[in-house]
Amino acid sequence: MISVETAVDLIQQHLPDWGTETISLTEPQYSRLAGAITSDRPYPPIDRIMMDGIALRWAAYESGQRAFPILGVVPAGEVPPTLTDLQACLEVMTGAALPQNCDLVIPYEALEICDGIAHIRHAELWSPYQFVHRCGSDAPAGQQVLAAGTPLHSPAWGILASVGQSEVCVQRTPRTQIVATGNELIPPDHVPQPHQLRLSNAYALMAALKRQGYSHVSITHLPDDPLQLATHYCQASQAYDLLIYCGGVSKGKFDYLPQLWRDHGVQQYIHGVAQRPGKPLWFGVDHTQQTAVFGLPGNPVSSLVCLHRYILDMPRLYARLATPFSFEKPLTYFLPVKLETTKTAELIAHPRPMQNSGDFLALADSDGFLELPASQGIFAAGECYRYFPWS
Repeated sequence: MISVETAVDLIQQHLPDWGTETISLTEPQYSRLAGAITSDRPYPPIDRIMMDGIALRWAAYESGQRAFPILGVVPAGEVPPTLTDLQACLEVMTGAALPQNCDLVIPYEALEICDGIAHIRHAELWSPYQFVHRCGSDAPAGQQVLAAGTPLHSPAWGILASVGQSEVCVQRTPRTQIVATGNELIPPDHVPQPHQLRLSNAYALMAALKRQGYSHVSITHLPDDPLQLATHYCQASQAYDLLIYCGGVSKGKFDYLPQLWRDHGVQQYIHGVAQRPGKPLWFGVDHTQQTAVFGLPGNPVSSLVCLHRYILDMPRLYARLATPFSFEKPLTYFLPVKLETTKTAELIAHPRPMQNSGDFLALADSDGFLELPASQGIFAAGECYRYFPWS
């Protein structure tokens, strides 16, 4: 078996590039930018007023003048006028362009206005362009504002709109099918016999994928039948970019999939990772079709852990163990945890260990899992480890 780190490297090296697609600003989704975005003009494009108040000449204020006749009002969204009397002022609103011949804004809070004259109540050491957001101070025209590969969270969508990107080219998410295997599985709305299980893994995986921006995800169920599995693979490998199987990848007599994939030209890169849960993980690529194939263990906790660790693009977060934990086998251990955030901005992970990797119900009281390294067997309270939140 290989290490978790080696498995991650192999997947990153061999996962196909599924190209790009263009999506609309009006239908935002979680994606990553395919290319850099640059500013189409200076930002802000004007000297922008930051406070409601008056605009005037700093030199007049600096000379000791404290009363300024008001010549007009400047709202946001209008072409800025020119201050024609350098001993006077203009009322200005937040977001408006700074009038010509003005280089100081004094907020209403420092003023008293009477009979059309603004009186400054208390002298302050205001400097030129006080309360003015200078033109181009955020970014000059042509500067990169979003790098290629940036995840499109809500601020990024706002930036795209502000620079005039009504459509954007993003990394295409793969057309994905989740294939649940097993004679024991029945649909969720059926009543199971004692020897049967409702199909649940696939729905958990689909939910996680869709929350990560995978827009084309379907589910199918196949029995442990070599002919049906082979027929399905031949068709699905041409229709999908990513096939995620649940079950059928271990060493049992009905685990047909690894040999089937190899027989159909899939290049195997991983079969078995030194981890718990999820040790039988399988990964390969059909380079003819550019289809990636993941074989996840059938146990529900194992499949969810493998999805989050190896397939989804998860943030790099860390949390501290709330209580000691031990696992003395030389395997990376994925420990479900309940998260707590302290007032000092620390993430504290409370262990929620499972009876086994089929103990799916135990995850109800968890927020994600910690990755505990294989090099340790005893994990002390307060030690920090990588944390993966459930999607």
